[in-house]
Amino acid sequence: MPVDYDKTRIAATYDAARGYRPEVLKQWLDLVAAHAPSAPALIVDLGCGTGRFTQPLAARFDAKVIGIDPSERMLDAARAKHGGGRVEFRQASAEKLPLQDGSVDMIFMSMVLHHLPDRPATARECHRILRNKGRICVRNCTRDIVYPQSRFFPGMRPMVDAELPSSEDVVALFAAAGLRSRAHEIVTHTVAASWQEFADKLALRADSFLARLPDREFEAGLVALRAYATGRAPEAITEEIDFFVFERGGRAQ
Repeated sequence: MPVDYDKTRIAATYDAARGYRPEVLKQWLDLVAAHAPSAPALIVDLGCGTGRFTQPLAARFDAKVIGIDPSERMLDAARAKHGGGRVEFRQASAEKLPLQDGSVDMIFMSMVLHHLPDRPATARECHRILRNKGRICVRNCTRDIVYPQSRFFPGMRPMVDAELPSSEDVVALFAAAGLRSRAHEIVTHTVAASWQEFADKLALRADSFLARLPDREFEAGLVALRAYATGRAPEAITEEIDFFVFERGGRAQ
């Protein structure tokens, strides 16, 4: 089952465990910019969490960005970093968005789909709030990819298989809501500069799959990962994430 972030400590450790280096953040912003509608004035960061993309989106597009998340703890962390100006945060579920019909130029969703209780309702809400030719950019792991940590935490696999969509599932989800597919690619980015750094990040247990493993199983996996990291030359640890773009009222690609 999806994690209730208000009942965990993940909000306090999320940025240290899941934050991106500037070059990785730029990689993603460049990709979003390549597919964004012209001069978006209002962007929704749907499932914004602690706001790791909210302010960067506002700065990159010189736009107003509304970060929406159901977790008050995650929003508290976001507000502590980003206050005033072009950024605003609202507590709401993705299935009932506090925005008017056709009022949004672009929606950005990062690692959100597998947390949604009702994906079809969310897709319909995205369609409702987008203006004509408005776009939604979705970055999310799918069950087709292999997590670099999965060899050390095999208990992740059943959760990945049960909860992550396939890439075909994602396209079908938004198509059913009337949103046309514009693009899909698999993006590789760096999550840590070494296995040791990777272990230190995972030790914070801010990953929703790792957070649900039994403590003994998690600790055993962390010990195995640290043993693997010991004495190894530094090497970049990468992961793959699917990136999708959908449009309201556009021509399918």
